[in-house]
Amino acid sequence: MTEIIVREAEPKDAQNLINFLNQVGKESHFLTLDEVGILMTATQMSEYLAQIAEKDNNAYLLALIDGEIAGVISLTADFHERIRHIGDLFIAVSQNFQGYGIGHILISDMLDFIQEVGVIKRLELQVQKRNERAIHLYQKKGFEIESTRKFGARDEFGNLIDVLEMVRFFD
Repeated sequence: MTEIIVREAEPKDAQNLINFLNQVGKESHFLTLDEVGILMTATQMSEYLAQIAEKDNNAYLLALIDGEIAGVISLTADFHERIRHIGDLFIAVSQNFQGYGIGHILISDMLDFIQEVGVIKRLELQVQKRNERAIHLYQKKGFEIESTRKFGARDEFGNLIDVLEMVRFFD
């Protein structure tokens, strides 16, 4: 198997990251991101990645195979003291690289980061109720279903579908 390299996203990755996010937005019906894309310029993305790198409660990791972005995971949290311990997770893996365990690797690396830094105490994510593979992975990684957001998204046919809100806690 080809080597999977996971590293922090850097400002120089901006255009490749935009291209990746636009691609997965078109190919996946499980993301909130859709065919419209990320709607950021390379300059805006570069500045965003630089800001993320400066914060202890945010992170953006890339999974690379032969230099190509195969998957991403991002942790975002607020700077306000009262809620800076609550993180939100976003993960996407390209269709071309699904089935290689990239999602598992990215989540494991992000959970290691969260435990090492120790700022995040509540980690949230949202997943469409129909995305059983992702739900299984998240539960394997210690997430539990906290609630169901009825009609939380639309599917590729325009039908309203439910979204699960999942959470994992850290001591």
